[in-house]
Amino acid sequence: MFFFLTHIRGIFARSHSRSQEILLSRQAFFRLLGYLASCVVLSLAAQGHV
Repeated sequence: MFFFLTHIRGIFARSHSRSQEILLSRQAFFRLLGYLASCVVLSLAAQGHV
């Protein structure tokens, strides 16, 4: 499984420039934060705290 992930990472790295990688990584990070924040808000709303 680890080999598969490193292989996929290698393909990704070869297909994008360094600046594109940084931009995509930043976008993915903020999308993850948005997803986690929405999970927290929905969880609090379901418990009646919001």
